[in-house]
Amino acid sequence: CLAKEMHLQIIRQREKNMNHDISLDNFWNNFNNISRPTQKIVYISNITGIPKETTRRKIKRLMNQNFVLLNKKNKEYYWNLLSKHQDDYYKIVTNEIEMLAKFTSTCASGLKLEIDKNAIINEIKSQFSFYWYHFLNYQLKWLKMWQDKIKDIDLILIALQAVIPTLQYADRNQNIKDVGLDNLHAIIGKTNDQYKFSDTAVSAASISEVTGIPRATCIRKLEVLVKLGMLVREIKTKRYFVNQITSKRTNTILTKENVHFTIQNFSEYLSIILNSINRPKK
Repeated sequence: CLAKEMHLQIIRQREKNMNHDISLDNFWNNFNNISRPTQKIVYISNITGIPKETTRRKIKRLMNQNFVLLNKKNKEYYWNLLSKHQDDYYKIVTNEIEMLAKFTSTCASGLKLEIDKNAIINEIKSQFSFYWYHFLNYQLKWLKMWQDKIKDIDLILIALQAVIPTLQYADRNQNIKDVGLDNLHAIIGKTNDQYKFSDTAVSAASISEVTGIPRATCIRKLEVLVKLGMLVREIKTKRYFVNQITSKRTNTILTKENVHFTIQNFSEYLSIILNSINRPKK
């Protein structure tokens, strides 16, 4: 949330100078030389959906790690990035740009737009703060949707890890003709008669390794997903797979409304990238 505001502040430098450099290469210079925007706890709570007192507690934790500082004059908070964290930040961002470019190029290919992944990487890096402001903005909208509905982001991370292998299995083994917006929520988990849960099941240990959530916590939250009807637990292997009964699976997390919001939200961001990349070609 605070990083998003910082990138917006960097973009606004072009109101004074259209040639202001907002690239990734110039980010550290921008970060240290532009007035850092501050926000109140109530704003952060509203934009994230996290209760005010929980927000206050988590901000305090970030302050203890020097990732957030308090402006004592207005009692508002701002993002802080120490020199010792610079290399780690660039590694994280570079990795995220790589994944985002791969995702974007795959979607572009489906739209019959042949855009090289490296071209997307270079475009994002050259106009970094512009793309990153929007990227963080759409991420926040998506996370807030889940926060408002289930109050537990860990559940979403775990549910996604269970859905991914199911989607991969369906893609390899099924002839799904209609994958339109209206029935996508029902296709997730749909299989044929030869379906074997072992091909898509996940363990608490594997989810813990990917998400960083402690294994004991994963087990507890996997059982919550079972109670919600999202997952089924296989007795012998103690592994979990997506519930194949659509009426059960789509009552909570994989509702039509949630899937539609996710598609709409990230499609808007993709359109920003693709329109920007295609602009010089028109």
